[in-house]
Amino acid sequence: MMEKGSRNLTVQEEKGTSSSSLAFSIRENGDVFTDYGVRHTKEMHLIIVRDDLRYFSHLHPTRDVDGVWRTAFTPDAAGTYWLYADFIEKDGTPQTIRFERAYEGNPGQYGLVKKEEKKKVVDGYTVELPPVATVGGNMLSFVYFITDAKGNPVEVEEYLGATGHSILISPSGDYIHAHTTESDYGDPEFLVAEPKEKFYRAFTQFQIKGKVVTVDFDWEGGHKMSDEH
Repeated sequence: MMEKGSRNLTVQEEKGTSSSSLAFSIRENGDVFTDYGVRHTKEMHLIIVRDDLRYFSHLHPTRDVDGVWRTAFTPDAAGTYWLYADFIEKDGTPQTIRFERAYEGNPGQYGLVKKEEKKKVVDGYTVELPPVATVGGNMLSFVYFITDAKGNPVEVEEYLGATGHSILISPSGDYIHAHTTESDYGDPEFLVAEPKEKFYRAFTQFQIKGKVVTVDFDWEGGHKMSDEH
């Protein structure tokens, strides 16, 4: 499955170098597209999510001389995976094109499970997401409180040119990419316009002491938050 971006841009899968590699090109009316700009230090962000929202990965493929993007990827479990090619054109126009790939084998636990929890421990850090607030009429404010094992506030480092990166995905595959900034109190925050669907899983990545930490929480239309382990 391929979804078109503007300007009739599409994704075409190419031959990989091995069974554990992904290779694709962006095409415009059949021709290889090469008019890329740089956003958040990279020309291409490849977001991979299994269709039950249990798996998330944020990769940065490299482009060869033929305009083909390549990266290593082997999922831990079988299933259908959504792949979002997220980039900008040189003129700054954002593009997101989704394609799919099915992997055979044991899917392990499968199916979307929603849990109402507002706090979780990831890599020794406690991440808390209070109820999401609506600001400015239709904007949602997600503010994260991050503390270490002693309960002390943790300062996040710049990651890919931002305080953090958040990807919101709905069960139908609707996709939102937001970048966290500092709130008025110095905590990581990201703002998004209230989305069109009633449930999204937000995968957010921060860098702490040189290591990228990924945390996921759920948002439902009633401004309830939860996460899934």
